Amino acid sequence: MDLIKITEVTERFAVSSRTLRYYEQVGLLESVRPPLEKYRFYDDENISRLQQIIVLRKMQIPIKDIIRIYESNDMSVLVQSFVNRMEAIDNEINTLSELKSYLNDFLNAMMKHGITQISALPLLYERVEAEFLRNEVQEPFTMEKLSELSDKLAKPVEIDIVELPPMRVVSSVLSNTRVSDIEGFWDWLSQEQIPFGQPGSRTLFEYQMGDKIVFMQRLDMPIESCPFLCYDFGGGLFAVCSAFCDENIGALQNRMIQSFDDNAGFEVDFLHNGNLRHSTLIESVYSPDSKREKINLFLPIKRRRLDFGDFEEFEQVKNITAEEILRENPVLREYSVDFHKITPIYDPHYEVLENGEAELIAWISARMLNTNVAVKIPFRIDVEFLAEKASEEYLWGTTEGCLWFSHGNCSYRINAENNSEEALSKHGIAFQQPVLGNNYLFPNIGDIPHDVYNKLTWIIGEKHFAVMINEEVRFCGVKFPYMNMDMHLQSPQPILIGTDGQGKKLFRSIRISQLRTTPKTSTKQGALTMTVKQSNNILPKLRRMITSHYGENYWFNGCAGYLMECLGETEYDYWFFAGLTGENFTQVYSQNHFRGNGVMDYRLSEKGSHHVVEEIFEKCGYVSSFIPLTQILSNKEMYLQTLISYIDKGVPVILNDYGKNPHDRYGFGVLVGYEDYGKTLLYMVGDNTAPDRISMDDLLTNAYKNETGHCHGWLFIGEKKHNVPLASLYRERILTLTELLTYENENYCFGTKAFHAWADSIESGRFDPMKPEEFDDWSMYTVYICNLATNSGGCKGFMERALELNPDLVFINELIQLYQQTGHFWNDDNGKDLEALGGGFNITLEALQNQEKRLRIVAVIRKFENCMDEAVRIIEINK
Repeated sequence: MDLIKITEVTERFAVSSRTLRYYEQVGLLESVRPPLEKYRFYDDENISRLQQIIVLRKMQIPIKDIIRIYESNDMSVLVQSFVNRMEAIDNEINTLSELKSYLNDFLNAMMKHGITQISALPLLYERVEAEFLRNEVQEPFTMEKLSELSDKLAKPVEIDIVELPPMRVVSSVLSNTRVSDIEGFWDWLSQEQIPFGQPGSRTLFEYQMGDKIVFMQRLDMPIESCPFLCYDFGGGLFAVCSAFCDENIGALQNRMIQSFDDNAGFEVDFLHNGNLRHSTLIESVYSPDSKREKINLFLPIKRRRLDFGDFEEFEQVKNITAEEILRENPVLREYSVDFHKITPIYDPHYEVLENGEAELIAWISARMLNTNVAVKIPFRIDVEFLAEKASEEYLWGTTEGCLWFSHGNCSYRINAENNSEEALSKHGIAFQQPVLGNNYLFPNIGDIPHDVYNKLTWIIGEKHFAVMINEEVRFCGVKFPYMNMDMHLQSPQPILIGTDGQGKKLFRSIRISQLRTTPKTSTKQGALTMTVKQSNNILPKLRRMITSHYGENYWFNGCAGYLMECLGETEYDYWFFAGLTGENFTQVYSQNHFRGNGVMDYRLSEKGSHHVVEEIFEKCGYVSSFIPLTQILSNKEMYLQTLISYIDKGVPVILNDYGKNPHDRYGFGVLVGYEDYGKTLLYMVGDNTAPDRISMDDLLTNAYKNETGHCHGWLFIGEKKHNVPLASLYRERILTLTELLTYENENYCFGTKAFHAWADSIESGRFDPMKPEEFDDWSMYTVYICNLATNSGGCKGFMERALELNPDLVFINELIQLYQQTGHFWNDDNGKDLEALGGGFNITLEALQNQEKRLRIVAVIRKFENCMDEAVRIIEINK
């Protein structure tokens, strides 16, 4: 096999080495580098392939079509590419022919009207247009038509992406008057002997501020006294396009903006108010034409958040050894985690033992440890740990025994998705793909030996994504989409390590390694196309809706609190709404099917109940409209434009979601932004710290059928009609609690009746005929445990605030004591509480089917009923 050196290839075929590298990056060519050689070589097959590519490019077949031709290896794809190119040529010929006809008509009109001066052209244009308008035979000769033809013939803009560094600058704007004084600025630069920025040096720019021109010059040294405005320019990503000064610069800027509408990697960086992050910068550059001045335009852009649905799936690799994986993913730098420098998060039990090992118990929720070591992708983690079997006795939560770590917004788990019923436990490896964040679960390959030390290794690599337990490769994947991205552009993120449930974990060592990356060269962004209205926007202040570790378990209240925060209502937070809705006071129980996690889910589970949401905001003095999903689907575009206008005004929209959700996150959330003119919507749910993206077609799916009657839809908040005293809102909630605590209908019940119905259903043997695979512990049982556990402590803050605002309601202290008592019945009653009896989060079907065990459980649930009966009695006598 003959090999040809890259330098010979570039000379023979008149292509640059950069072009050859680009063809390799997109998978069209492949080179080899023999041992001891510093140059790359191409074999006969790749030389033949290059010749074919050159022919296709000279025919102006786009690279994306060429890639598709070789990927499919189907002649029909090649034929279709040729047909598409011929159609494009035909369209261009027709447009040129039409423009030629217009030029001829205009020339004849000039002769007819005796035009001899260029200054008379506008008058001629008006006359010609008027004459054609009177002539019904000929097509009108209009400016709009001429602009249309000109736009069709305009060549696609060629754009480069650059990053300008932050720098200290001085502008031509006077500090005292805020007026741009260009002549004075020029004189001052000369007087201070500050070198003028050379063409193309990226140190001297101009831009438009209103109708004034402003110059901006980089400062390389501090200036003690300056009459002009000095400030820190933030730099960032910019799209750059070249033009001659005699061209229409404004039109070019619009074409640059429009060219990013369909760009998968970048978007124009609009601020919340619709303005650009920075005005478009203009820089003089050296011109190849001595009679025409040339400039570069710098348009601010940002990276577009990627959607995993746009990428191909990875390939799983079998029969690969740990040695092969480690060799292909070499370590650049290794960090040994100092157990004494670890920071616990959300108060887990964490202790460094005398033998130097570290001990971790997370209790119920996902508490964690910050290693305080930050790395970028690609990276590797090695953990020596022991999982103590005896401490997992109660099996709290669905991931008991899981050991996980997170990096950024992605988490990685072994021994995941377990269940109190061992037959339903998955013992899986679960993770989110780096960068893109989509979820994967591979059951039955992530189990770990207990009571012995294990060695766990995760490789989040450039070539392999792998998990090894005790040097056995449990999972390995290649060709993940993230592996083709510019990893060196990612920011370092800290590694957090945690476990779920009450199982004890002991750590001998934790090592975190930064892996080597292969440099990737940036490429020119090619021909792109457009429209001019703002295509994307996002609310300026995003935060998580709830923090479940603090007992914030009802999503509607977090969404409502965030909405009010955006309107400047600081008193109306999560805990306020959790009290106002009654969710932090009220036990729920369904007589038939699963209805959700709390009062709002239950009240909206019946047809036509959307007024419930509107009533909540009406109590706060606000007008609101909850639009059911069926109504939105009947006029998608109108409601989409309404949503966009709300986001542009800085007001979020609450949704009760039902759609084809790729992230499997249903229920209450907040729409906080849009992209591609609303084709993609951004929303926040639950504990998420960054918004999820969903296509409008998925969120507003035409396949929606409301079979249960549950009220899905969007809430638009209106203006504030009247101010409601805060004290009266708290007072009314406390005094009307009995309505919730005694509510019952044929489908569900609340409060004291909920506990009564729940206990009766267990006692009467509801679960006796059930098989293990039919038992869903969350929807059938533990959702009610979560409900009572949350309420036992979650309502205290609201009641204390109510008493502070209404000192005469002294009986509130008795209510606080009653709810605290329910907390003891749940998890702190000297071995007689629900958890100790196996009737809490640790419930099993066996316990519910065992006559003796379930009677003990029922007896405790009836204690909750008695507490709620007493709360109702106290409120009634004190109204």
